[in-house]
Amino acid sequence: MQLTLLDRVDENEALSLAGPDADVFPVPGATVTLGATSTVIVAETGDDPAASGVWNAEEFRLIGPAPAPVTSRLMGPMPFSTARAPEEAPLHLFVRLDDICLYLGVVQVSMCEADEDILSRCDLHISPPLKREILDLVRPPVTLPPLPGLDWLSDAGTNPGRALEGFATGWYPESSTQTWDVAMPDFIPGALADFYRLAARRPALLGSHNRIVPMAELRAQEGAEPLVFAVECQGGWTWSIPRTAGDTDVDPCVRLEDARFEDHRCAAEHEPLSGFLLQFALKEAAVTAPYAACSFDLPRRFLPQLESCLQRVPLQPFLAPIAPTEFLVAPGLVATVTPGWDDDKLEVRVGAGRRSALHPLVRLDIPWRSFDG
Repeated sequence: MQLTLLDRVDENEALSLAGPDADVFPVPGATVTLGATSTVIVAETGDDPAASGVWNAEEFRLIGPAPAPVTSRLMGPMPFSTARAPEEAPLHLFVRLDDICLYLGVVQVSMCEADEDILSRCDLHISPPLKREILDLVRPPVTLPPLPGLDWLSDAGTNPGRALEGFATGWYPESSTQTWDVAMPDFIPGALADFYRLAARRPALLGSHNRIVPMAELRAQEGAEPLVFAVECQGGWTWSIPRTAGDTDVDPCVRLEDARFEDHRCAAEHEPLSGFLLQFALKEAAVTAPYAACSFDLPRRFLPQLESCLQRVPLQPFLAPIAPTEFLVAPGLVATVTPGWDDDKLEVRVGAGRRSALHPLVRLDIPWRSFDG
């Protein structure tokens, strides 16, 4: 049977592409049928990150656990890193709409994650990209509670600690109802102590890309050696502050040290500790958000369009070793903006806690590299 993109067929016709005596394996949100002729995936409509489904216009995510035969078909024989399904067994993708199946074409494996022979996730590339009306059909928009507001933004330039609390309260859910009443060591300045108290209820605030060192891991060393309180994900650089035992400076300067160079190059962050901690939280939110819009070489002429939807955080640039970072925000969105390798280009990543927060960006004429809205 020959199919063209967006053909509608019944499920028996869809499965017939796998050939006779095919094996069917259920996974969350879909079924995978393995046959000698091809592989057929039939997914449900929906937008559940924990289930298989269309993720964006160019990506379908198959969510496991999926058994060894599916793993082997998608990733190749063990051991493996990434591999494609054999050319003689193409992957056909359908989405079930009521009692028919909509054909989204032949897809290609772009990334897989597995634990031994159990597939946990496989990203499949859709080409050509789905048009917005088809995307809304196979991944229907969902109505969610209102997005967190930006009341905290007015405090960012004058009271970053209070702004951080407002941002964190809206972005991260509480994981505990217990109060945290642990005495702070005297070498921890006030801004960092307040951060730890906030993170006690919202541990994600400590970061999962780069991270703030948990209070229990801080070492009280004698002398004038700086206190390292934050580390880059690969250990390439660290952030430190002077020790403040008996000092009245509750908001000291922050020093960045880059261990990638023999001389351990150092620089001072533009913002003191309280502003740095707000920037750190914003950067982590943007980088680790489940939904994103990204462009790694966006011409600067598009920046006014982006600023028409987002507001600038009134702080000096966050001094990352690669490039200084500025932040733009909107309800449910945090964007990082850094200079690109070319003077007229920018690297932009917009992170969203909910997919719906990206919807206002749909109307912008920005050439995103990837867009999850």
